[in-house]
Amino acid sequence: MSQRRGYFEDFDVGNVLGDVQDWYHIPTLVALLGFMLWVRVQNWSNFVRGGEVFFQGNDAWYHYRQTQYVVHNWPQTMPFDPWTYFPYGTSSGQFGTLFDQLIATVALVVGLGNPSDQTVAMAVLIAPAVFGALVAIPVYFAGKRLGGRFGGLVSVLILALSSGSFLNRSIVGFSDHHVAEALLQMTAVVAIMVAVSVAEEEMPVWELLVNREWDALRRPTGWATLAGVAMALYIWVWPPAILLVGIFGIFLVVQLNVDYLRGRSPEHIAFVGAVALVVTGLLSFVPLSTFELTAVDFTFIQPLLAFAVAAGAVFMAWLARQVDDADVDRWAYPAAVFGAIAAVAVLAAVVVPDVFGYIVKNTQRFIGLSGGAQAGTIGEAQRLPLGDLLPQLFGSYGLAWFGAFAGLVVMLVGHVRGTERRAETIFVMIWTVMMLLATLTQIRFGYYLTLPVAVLNAYVIALIAKYVSPSGSLEGVETFQVLTIMAVLILVVAPMVVPMTSGSSTAVQTGSQAAPSSGVVGWSDSLDWMNDNTPAPGTLGGADNGMEFTGAFPREDDYDYPDGAYGVMSWWDYGHWITQRGERIPNANPFQQGAPEAANFLLAPNEQQANDVIEQVSEDDAQTRYVMIDWKMVNTYSRLSRGKFFAPIVFNESTTATDYYSRVIDIGSGQPRVGYNLKTQRYYESMVNRLWYFHGSGRQPRPVVMDYDTRQTQNGELKVLPTDDRQPYRVYNSMREARDFVEDDGSAQLGGVGPNPPEAVDALDHYRLVYNSNTSAFQPRSPYARGFQREATSLAGGIQNFRNSSRTELQGIQSILLGPQSPSPPWTKVFERVPGATIEGTGPANRTVVASVPIELNSGNSTFRYVQRVQTGPDGEFSMTVPYSTTGYDNWGPEQGYTDVAVEAAGPYTIRTGVTQNLSSGSSYVYNATADVSEAKVIGEDDSPVQVTLERTDLTQPQPDENESSANQTSGDGTTGDDSTSDGSTNTSTDGSESPSLIAEPAGGAGVVAP
Repeated sequence: MSQRRGYFEDFDVGNVLGDVQDWYHIPTLVALLGFMLWVRVQNWSNFVRGGEVFFQGNDAWYHYRQTQYVVHNWPQTMPFDPWTYFPYGTSSGQFGTLFDQLIATVALVVGLGNPSDQTVAMAVLIAPAVFGALVAIPVYFAGKRLGGRFGGLVSVLILALSSGSFLNRSIVGFSDHHVAEALLQMTAVVAIMVAVSVAEEEMPVWELLVNREWDALRRPTGWATLAGVAMALYIWVWPPAILLVGIFGIFLVVQLNVDYLRGRSPEHIAFVGAVALVVTGLLSFVPLSTFELTAVDFTFIQPLLAFAVAAGAVFMAWLARQVDDADVDRWAYPAAVFGAIAAVAVLAAVVVPDVFGYIVKNTQRFIGLSGGAQAGTIGEAQRLPLGDLLPQLFGSYGLAWFGAFAGLVVMLVGHVRGTERRAETIFVMIWTVMMLLATLTQIRFGYYLTLPVAVLNAYVIALIAKYVSPSGSLEGVETFQVLTIMAVLILVVAPMVVPMTSGSSTAVQTGSQAAPSSGVVGWSDSLDWMNDNTPAPGTLGGADNGMEFTGAFPREDDYDYPDGAYGVMSWWDYGHWITQRGERIPNANPFQQGAPEAANFLLAPNEQQANDVIEQVSEDDAQTRYVMIDWKMVNTYSRLSRGKFFAPIVFNESTTATDYYSRVIDIGSGQPRVGYNLKTQRYYESMVNRLWYFHGSGRQPRPVVMDYDTRQTQNGELKVLPTDDRQPYRVYNSMREARDFVEDDGSAQLGGVGPNPPEAVDALDHYRLVYNSNTSAFQPRSPYARGFQREATSLAGGIQNFRNSSRTELQGIQSILLGPQSPSPPWTKVFERVPGATIEGTGPANRTVVASVPIELNSGNSTFRYVQRVQTGPDGEFSMTVPYSTTGYDNWGPEQGYTDVAVEAAGPYTIRTGVTQNLSSGSSYVYNATADVSEAKVIGEDDSPVQVTLERTDLTQPQPDENESSANQTSGDGTTGDDSTSDGSTNTSTDGSESPSLIAEPAGGAGVVAP
């Protein structure tokens, strides 16, 4: 007992408290790092499905490809990739950088030198979370420099709790270079802060260098070199990171002028700037891969700009001495500096206009609040409207954004008043403003803005602590003073722990909701099918020129593809998925390469123009063969349903959105909103809609009329839903009745919603559906369901009418939006461009001949009917090209260099004229025949035509075909059947049963959409 008492007598509480005060930051920092990592990886299992690893977004898939290449060719990155941007290929640029090399190295270590694809995929999956947690380390040191250890921890705490763009891009699965950018930019910022501070302490000048006093130069040179290395590593991850060199250059201009006006030599900071930027410039030569002017590759621009800014720093230091020797007013120095900058800019614009224009253009692109219309088609590159800035800041950072703003203002005031003289704080201010401008210019740069927001709060905390305890010591601090600091901290952090705004979420909630992109999940089965059921690139048509998927290909401006290679046409968003998941070669990719050609194809108003585009993106021995589209590409609701139909219009110079659709506004639901978009004939004639809605079949209009009112506004005529008791749509028994109503009403349109064109749409000769996705667009809470719900509610006349609608009425609305007896729409459809088979025949002269064939979809137990109309000549002869075969499927597959089609005919072609009735005798007759078309004829292996002769068949009673009801009457174009109420391309159930309803009667709420 006495020994224990002696132990406690020797125990010094003061020493323990001192140890806690000295070391508390280390376990706290470790805990915050652990929390950040857990938030980001907590939902990782959502990304592994059926043993396959999925990622979030588009670019992650290409980083996975690049990482695979580095694993196989370590440490080299892919110099050129012919597996995208057919028929040219592309260099890797900002994909295939230090980011991918680091992940590949980890995968090699974990896989003991030979990692499996699963190991590589898991390394790519987890990497963003690790990078994101590591950002806390440089943030801590930056915060510590501005606000001490406690301030550094506050910075990390804010970083850990922020739920904005930085968190989203550092969550598991978002395997893009963004988070690595944040890590290395923050590291470079800290290195620059330290380097300029050391320069202020050591005061290096020209004489020290001349006299070789290396000891005096060791510290400033060492830290400047580290700063240069850090900036170079940042550039190695992301070539446009040269932006930081520009920010550093702005800082040098400002700081050197401030130093000179304050009576301090600018040589100290100029020395650091020159050394750091020379190191950056030299290291930028290491990844140099092209001498082209491009913003997304390693070019001479990175070292050139670094050396130019370094030379500028040296010049400004020399100029200061010249001004001193001239004994003129001190303000002559900044006048001379800015005059020299203006002169250099003018000279560059005259001598090297391309380089000057490139720098100006990309400055505007990153911080100039002007990203351009085409950049607006990229979700992450869209501008952030000023009106959305505060909600975004508050939702992401709570009151921490206000703390950062206060810190920025106090810092600026301190420099104006002379109470704050540290150069590193001027750099932080310039860096913060530039990151704010970058975020306003492209919303994605919000992951950068998080960093200065976190760091500046450390400065504020330091100011508060200074007023609480001027001595800077915790001794003698009163309880109320500690409570004051804690109250301020809680006030700043609380809104980040408990979301205070509608739609915002905490970091933990955001991490718990992480999941792979619904788009790639929706595309997955189509891409898997394509991988397994189409010929490998280089083997089309039986060629034997297989291309190695991760092979090393020499860099070329225009790759010469081998015989048997082919392209896949789709919108650029999906290019990386087609490359990596489908192992096929897309024409367009998320680098926006091939986007104009893809837009022109998708919007082409006829097959000939579409084929002209295909010829532009093909070689003599390597053609574009397949087309992949999804529901988003035909959806016009960009905000509500994440539709993408607007995007190709931006790249197509010949049309605007109003050529395709107009809005019909619902003004009866309180807040005016878009009820539905009323489509024009041009919309339905576009290639993407001919494929999606009609599968290449011809389509006659249905007697569906959309009724609306018009209102005159300052911006012109506005279409609105009927405000009286009229129903927004009408379905008539005949086309004649429907057209008469439209003509008499004056504010109505035939068709224009769902698969209902206002006029007839011709069939396609060379495009056939070969696969229908088994994944429905009607996923729970999917964007498609939201858009469908909006349209269904509008067609019912509003929410209340929708709630009161009978099941029959709801099924009628479904029939209009999806087509009669339509199955659940798939997520994607795959089409093949084929030579097509020729059907030649004879029949009655000057008559419309209709060929139709029922086609079974591989999903949904349903069929559609391909229909094509041609006119016989005066001699009764006709010819048509059809893309669908009816026999011989088993003879042609990937082994033979062709497609194992999943969509097959349910019978032969029926070729016939309309029913003709003799009114005097009461007899009726039709000319018809049937014909089988082999797969060999469709794919061009057999170019002989199918010969048919239409024979007259007398009918006891008129029995019109389901798509050709006519009775001795013709329409204006010579075709029969003006009173037709159904269409040959209508989907029908194969077993004759009623298709399932996609609209369930609402039970409370605004209606329920169910698959």
